[in-house]
Amino acid sequence: MGKTGMIFVAVLIYVLSALGTAGAREISSGQETVRTCNRTGGSGQTSPAELEPCGESARQSGIPGKHRKRRKSASRPSGRKKKGKKKKRGQKGSSLKKNVGRKKGKKETKRERKLKKDMIFSLSRTVSHYFPDLFDRIGELEDCRKKRHYELAEVIMACVFMFIFKKGSRNAMNNECSEDIFRRNCERIFGLRLPHMDTADKVMRMLDESQLEKLKTELVRVLISRKTFRRYRISGTYYRIAVDATRVMNVGEGHCDRCLHRTSKKGKVTYFHNVLEAKLVCGNGFCISLGTEWVENPGGDYDKQDCELKAFARLAKKLGKDFPRLPICVVADGLYPNQTFFRICEDQGWAWIVTFRDGNLPTVWEDVVGLQKITEKNMRQDVIFRRDRTILRAYEWINNIDYHGFELNWFECVEEAEDETKRFVYISSLETDWHSVLEMTESGRMRWKIENEGFDAQKNHGYGLGHKYSEVSMTAMKNYCQCMQIAHMINQLFELSSLFRPLLTGKMTVCHLWAYMLGEMRHRKLSLKKLGKLMERRIQLRYE
Repeated sequence: MGKTGMIFVAVLIYVLSALGTAGAREISSGQETVRTCNRTGGSGQTSPAELEPCGESARQSGIPGKHRKRRKSASRPSGRKKKGKKKKRGQKGSSLKKNVGRKKGKKETKRERKLKKDMIFSLSRTVSHYFPDLFDRIGELEDCRKKRHYELAEVIMACVFMFIFKKGSRNAMNNECSEDIFRRNCERIFGLRLPHMDTADKVMRMLDESQLEKLKTELVRVLISRKTFRRYRISGTYYRIAVDATRVMNVGEGHCDRCLHRTSKKGKVTYFHNVLEAKLVCGNGFCISLGTEWVENPGGDYDKQDCELKAFARLAKKLGKDFPRLPICVVADGLYPNQTFFRICEDQGWAWIVTFRDGNLPTVWEDVVGLQKITEKNMRQDVIFRRDRTILRAYEWINNIDYHGFELNWFECVEEAEDETKRFVYISSLETDWHSVLEMTESGRMRWKIENEGFDAQKNHGYGLGHKYSEVSMTAMKNYCQCMQIAHMINQLFELSSLFRPLLTGKMTVCHLWAYMLGEMRHRKLSLKKLGKLMERRIQLRYE
């Protein structure tokens, strides 16, 4: 035998001795079947203690072993614990938490979508909650028409809906009414047909302007009797009534004989119409119209034009007649500190807070400067931390200043924040002390709410104050303005309530939500059954 043959035989003998000559056999024990290898090499008999899982057989068997991957087995006892790496368990738990968070986020998104889809139902519930007899009240107004295809409530509510939906013009409202689904949804939800706005305009021209103002006054009385604004009073007694005038529209020469006019330095004459509003303002954003008085010239010849102060005297008589028992605190700007204003408020039994500018009532300013030097314990300082800013406010007040028989109370707030200083000075008929000076200052500053939540909202946020809803009739224009005030009142009751505020999360805006609601009315058939179920539930509207 050659050298190569001898090497081959030696390798073969070594391999056979290592692997053994015995085959594999199966051992059955209970419900488990284990495949093992005989390592005795000769006798073929193996004791149970010598049985070990080995190699590929152990991985295929299903018994525990370090080479075996864990998998579910029907034969595993129910009380047996699973083994696994702690790291993997932790990773699995964190993924479960993430999934739970995602599910929670999905639920919140579904809830928001449901609230959005039900916005028009929530608006209808708000109207029926506060004014369940609104349509009956409108039906009681004097109808000036001879032929009646539409009920008076349908015509007037069409004008109110134009402002509720914030369309901004009669043409835009006609475009909405031309959509069959939109028109039918309005009939389903509110139970009213929507006429063409030209038909409504004819009624607005004939309707007496005092009729809609009377309706607005009745609605405000309902809200006051329901104590809607009770928690926002000054010292738990007075309602803040902000008074200010604004321009409604510019007109051409010859529009009417009651237009105000102004001549510029270059000789250009501008004709316009202004209106004086008395609005109930609250800290949470309410700005509700209580009274309206137009600033306009008397017909025919006149010596002087009408002005805001003359209009306030007429407006005060209206408010005194419409709300004789309402405790009022008039909040006004620097135009009003004068004896006429003080006397009107004193005759009506009203309190007042007005802005006190430098130069107003010089004798009062002289008394203030002299009393500041000798008055003690009439100062207070507060530090306010607002986001990343620190605001320092210094208050000072002086009471019982006599001015031609009227007792005035002066107070001032100087606000300093990051190289910016603001100064607010007021006089009032109410006395001020260390505790009340904060509330009195905030009440004086709330006069800006008639500018922001009142006139600015109506001019720039969909209501169209300043738009000529009727170019040929000033009577129609006045009636449209009263419908605007009613619609703004209804929208505020809804937008500031607990039915609407949860939708304003993140960067969501009221404008977008209103467009979403109109889209739902324009493209989706709304269910009467759903509305009926919602109407059966009792609701409680909450305000911040």
